Amino acid sequence: MTSDLCEAFRRNFDGSWTCIKPSVLTVGGGQTVTIDVDQTVSPGELLAGYDLAAYLEQTCAHSDTAG
Repeated sequence: MTSDLCEAFRRNFDGSWTCIKPSVLTVGGGQTVTIDVDQTVSPGELLAGYDLAAYLEQTCAHSDTAG
């Protein structure tokens, strides 16, 4: 995954992330995961065994939070 993913998600005040652009992620073993617009991922929620919210928090968190 790359930091380009940051443009596809908006951070919410509760620490979850909402998809704002359709995204297809490639995770371990080349498995792909499709994230639909308006889908929200929360910290600790695993998608194909991967904590996407944790990745986004570490890579993309900045002052642009939803409000």
